[in-house]
Amino acid sequence: MRILQLSDIHYRTHYTNDNAYERLLAKLESPLKHLELCLQDALQHGKYDCLCLTGDICDNGSVDDYQTVESIVKKYFPDIPIIAIPGNHDNENYQQVFGTKSHTTYQLQSYTILALNNSEYGNANGKFTDEDFSWLDENLKTPEKKIILMHHPVRKYPGIPCLPQAEKLIQHIQNTNTVLVMQGHVHWSEDYTINDTHYSVGPSTSFQGKNNTKNDSVSFYDVAGYKIYDLIDNHVSTKSYTIKMPTKVCSWKFTENKIQEIDVDINTDVESC
Repeated sequence: MRILQLSDIHYRTHYTNDNAYERLLAKLESPLKHLELCLQDALQHGKYDCLCLTGDICDNGSVDDYQTVESIVKKYFPDIPIIAIPGNHDNENYQQVFGTKSHTTYQLQSYTILALNNSEYGNANGKFTDEDFSWLDENLKTPEKKIILMHHPVRKYPGIPCLPQAEKLIQHIQNTNTVLVMQGHVHWSEDYTINDTHYSVGPSTSFQGKNNTKNDSVSFYDVAGYKIYDLIDNHVSTKSYTIKMPTKVCSWKFTENKIQEIDVDINTDVESC
C-alpha cells in the first residue's frame, strides 16, 4: 500500500505582521503554490491508495480557505480517499469542509487507519484525554494492522514540546498491531522506531525548519516538501521529497517563554508552528 502525506500547509488568504510567527508566514511564498508543486511532483511517483493531511491545513482560516485547499488536492487526486486530521492552527471552520474533529477509523486494504485528533485550536502542545485513550484502546484491540495519524509528535524538538501525554501514548501503542504512527507539526522529516513501531514525521508543505546545534536555534526555510510511505505487511519504507532549493527566511532562538528572532534581534511571545 502506498500513502502520500502532506502536512502543515498553513494556508490563509492574508497574514499579519503582529508577531514573530505572523512575520515568518508573511515572508513565505504562497502555501498554495507550494501545495501545487508538491502535488504535481507526487504524481510523477506512481499511484497512491490514499492521501493524508496531518494537520495545520489552514492557519486560522475561513471556510473559503479550507475549501480552496480541498479543491486543489482533489484536482490532482480526485479518485483516492483523502484522510484529514486537524492541527493546533485549524479552527472550527475545518469541520465544515473536512468533517468532524472527533477520532475516526478507515479501512484500507488490510490496514485500519486510526485518525486521532490530539490537537486543540490555539494549544501549541496538543492534548489527549482519558476519553481519547479509551477510544484508542478499544480500536487497537481489533486484529487488523494499524496506522495511526496524529498532528502532535511524541518526541520534543527545539521550541516544539512533545505531546504532554506522549509517554502514556507510546505505552498504549506498545504491544499492539500498530505498524506506523504518522505525525506532523514539526515542519521537517524524521523517522524512528519505538518498540518495533515505525514513527514518522512528515515535512511541511509550507516552510521547513533545521536545527542549529552550535547556538541552539532553529532556522526556517521557504521550501516545499511531502512524504511517501510504502507498506507491505509490517514493513514500512518512507521517502521525503523537497521540491525547490531552500531559501532561508529567518532564525529563532528559544529562551524560556520567548522567541528571539536572532536575524533581526526582536523578542516576542512564543507562537508555535
